[in-house]
Amino acid sequence: MDDFIISAEEAAANIGMNPKTLRQRLRDERPPGARQFPPQHGGNWFLRPSYVEQLAAERGRRIPKPPAPPAIPPIPTHLPTVEKPGLRPVPVRTVANPSHGIWSEWIPFDDALKVAPRFPGVYMFRIAAESHRGPVYIGMAGERKGNGLRGRLAIYASGKGAGSGLGEHAFDRALEDPIWLQARLDEALAGTPMRAKEAARSAIDHAGLEVRWQTLETRAQALQVEAQLINEFRHQLWNR
Repeated sequence: MDDFIISAEEAAANIGMNPKTLRQRLRDERPPGARQFPPQHGGNWFLRPSYVEQLAAERGRRIPKPPAPPAIPPIPTHLPTVEKPGLRPVPVRTVANPSHGIWSEWIPFDDALKVAPRFPGVYMFRIAAESHRGPVYIGMAGERKGNGLRGRLAIYASGKGAGSGLGEHAFDRALEDPIWLQARLDEALAGTPMRAKEAARSAIDHAGLEVRWQTLETRAQALQVEAQLINEFRHQLWNR
């Protein structure tokens, strides 16, 4: 994707614009400073830094220039690999987008849906207050009707992931905390009990989680990387 390195969501956050409004403008104008990948309905938009600066100037804003994208090694004739800090290389067939195969920064789960990409990929959760322990849960997301990782994380945010390894373990931890339990009891006694989904999300929040991810091109690649990572960290994971 050449130098189209800024997602529409990131650009919208930088220039103070509604992401839906920005994506609609990109669909209507198809500017040379933006590309859709894949180039079809539901594809993700990526922008050149210079175009983001242009949009910012239109709105009277100035934004710092983003760092140069990480160098991608030449793809050899044999199966290439994508390096991840502290982990063994994972085979990947192509790297069509500069961001594929590169870990994001750790961010609080509450902020994840604002910036999570819509590509397939893998993700890790860790407890923010116990970051030295490393990841406690590893999962993957396929295309999910064009929503990718964002769609998967949205399940946890909605409380629908209570039966997953992450949701169940977070619930177990919350149920061990008398303060959390007392708050739920007080709500019930007041006639305003939490619904199951709300309680599941509350348990996720109670765990104080951070998340990071790396995007990949296909669901098959995400499954492959997920399996390796689970094997790498299996002694400490909540995965069931």
